[in-house]
Amino acid sequence: MDYRFPEGFIWGSATAATQIEGATAADGRGPSVWDRFCAEHPERIFGGATPEIACNHYRRWSEDVALMREMGHTGYRFSIAWPRLFPAGDDRFNPAGAAFYDRLIDALLAADIEPNVTLYHWDLPAQLAERGGWEDKATIEAFLTYAERAFLLYGDRVKRWATLNEPAWATLNGYVTGLHPPARHDYRAAIQVAHNLMVAHARAVQRFHALGTGGQIGLVLNMSAVYPASDTGADRAAAQIADGVLNRWFIDPALLGRYPADVLGLYRRQRLLPDWSADELLAFQEDSLDFIGVNYYYPHHASADAHDTAFALNTSGDPSRKGAFSIAGLFRFVRNPRGRFTDWDWEIEPEGLYDLLMRAQQYRPGIPIYVTENGIGMTESPDAAGRIDDQPRIDFVRDHLKVVHRAIADGANVRGYYMWSLMDNFSWINGFKKRYGFLFVDRETLERRRKASSYWYQQVAANNGFDD
Repeated sequence: MDYRFPEGFIWGSATAATQIEGATAADGRGPSVWDRFCAEHPERIFGGATPEIACNHYRRWSEDVALMREMGHTGYRFSIAWPRLFPAGDDRFNPAGAAFYDRLIDALLAADIEPNVTLYHWDLPAQLAERGGWEDKATIEAFLTYAERAFLLYGDRVKRWATLNEPAWATLNGYVTGLHPPARHDYRAAIQVAHNLMVAHARAVQRFHALGTGGQIGLVLNMSAVYPASDTGADRAAAQIADGVLNRWFIDPALLGRYPADVLGLYRRQRLLPDWSADELLAFQEDSLDFIGVNYYYPHHASADAHDTAFALNTSGDPSRKGAFSIAGLFRFVRNPRGRFTDWDWEIEPEGLYDLLMRAQQYRPGIPIYVTENGIGMTESPDAAGRIDDQPRIDFVRDHLKVVHRAIADGANVRGYYMWSLMDNFSWINGFKKRYGFLFVDRETLERRRKASSYWYQQVAANNGFDD
């Protein structure tokens, strides 16, 4: 076999509670910031979509687990909805909401599928947001209350945890681009939120290890490889700044125990340093994560000619609509003139994933690494016979698995791959048009239907590899 993977390599897919569960008011669940945002600003979501029904996984979980088993999954990454366990974000616990995850975890284990649980995938309880959200250090304490309860509830069965999903993306889109809730443009708040998220992560890792429930805990980062748009010194410097803001501000405290000096210098010059304490900075050094999760979709190419500040995202799947990310005086992301792009204007470049996997290995040699998200959004519909031929997804996953295989051969300790996503879902401000799943979800009936990619991936998992 051309591409055989190490024994025990995990083959799975990933989801997030807000994107698939639905039942947003069932069994005592409280509203999240995304529930409120979609209800109050339907114009900001493609098609006015909401997570209220999503894929109704909350009621169809048994069917979904059976499909995972049928597809040969050995792992499944999902998130717990914080407002299901603590509807108001305070210490009032909701047993009915927690029972859902008991049922799901037990079913996964019975199907020989290892659960990989993320605690925070952007669904901050709305009442916490009203009191300041992640800008308020009290939210760190609320998160620790939630995390500890989850560890105690499920730690006897869940042996792989992640504290946060993509803290960089949550910060940037919430407080810089303004595309996600709370939809603000506030650099000072962004840097404070980024710091508070990393403190919440570090302290949750400490709490997990102190409880001694066993297993591993890590952090999931959306590490976008950043390349200079040209070989000029100005563009190389712009790429260094962009990499520091988007990647190293989060990677360095997690893996090195400190913030990057050049980014600290930038924020100090701009008088944007967050409010922090010596104890908070010490928390980055005192305990350590057990693995790192890498989410990768596309690279960035940074140019120094950032004369304006502008942000835009293609949410329609119309290839003629282009995205934008530019911070005046710092950097601007530009299109790779030789690149291949999805209909949503995301570049398809597997080599970026290789570079990120090797970077994690260089930061901390031997650290277990999981590709926790990687996938392609497409517009799809069944043919006359009801089949969904998503060959471009097969090509995308195959090409990225090839570079994972090469990274392993070059020393990276990559132990699993979770394709995004198990099923077509509520894709945040992209609504439901952008389909990512192995399973096609009919938006009228919510019927699941396996795509061609799911059969291909089933064979990959069964063979622990594939031929070119």
